[in-house]
Amino acid sequence: MADLPWWKEEAARSILRKAAARRMESGVNPGDSFLIVTEGTVTEPLYFQCLRDEMKLSVVEIHVQPGDGSHPLKVIDTAVRLAKERKADMSKHRENQSFSKTSFDHVWAVIDTDVATRNGIWDQVKAAAAAGNVSLAPSTPCFEYWLLLHLSCSTAPLMDGAAAKAALKTAGFDCAASATAEVSVPGLIPHWPQAVKHAERVRKHHLDGRTPDPANPSTAVDFLLRALDDSLPVSRRKL
Repeated sequence: MADLPWWKEEAARSILRKAAARRMESGVNPGDSFLIVTEGTVTEPLYFQCLRDEMKLSVVEIHVQPGDGSHPLKVIDTAVRLAKERKADMSKHRENQSFSKTSFDHVWAVIDTDVATRNGIWDQVKAAAAAGNVSLAPSTPCFEYWLLLHLSCSTAPLMDGAAAKAALKTAGFDCAASATAEVSVPGLIPHWPQAVKHAERVRKHHLDGRTPDPANPSTAVDFLLRALDDSLPVSRRKL
């Protein structure tokens, strides 16, 4: 920085300080690896695969693995199992110089809350995630609400997952079937920074209104996106 004018040098230092503060808050460092386990088998994996390409996360190891079942507790169990299996593989091959895999720095479960709230097990789901050291990225009523936030910010309640998918289809992005999702999802990806900001506005709306958890509609997928963004070099971050 010594060759920069003083004002540019100070600006550069400010950027570095802010980046360091963000890393301390999120616990994410550049180059960290992620395991992302999704409840859905089509839309969610497709979304994160497209996101990986959009964010150019080639140096970050992200595994998108649909859970063993659509029940949120099974998704968490899958995340815990896969993280343990990776640690066991590392231990087994610790003296193998050609073994390039590393343990996951961050383990996430992307789930819907509709099943958990309907069955009265939402608190159990949160407890299971905490016990397994799994970060939750839930959406209410479902992941499609997170996709809707790529287009606009709305706090209007959604009756169920079908209502969220219908709203998305009305907006011109049909993710109800595999074939249509493959067309629609890539078109939403460039708007993910906007979706993060919309999710934050919705969260503030519910906090101000003291809406019971899980608030309808709401999402925490934005926390995962911020974590992924924090794993990038400062020059490539969008948040």
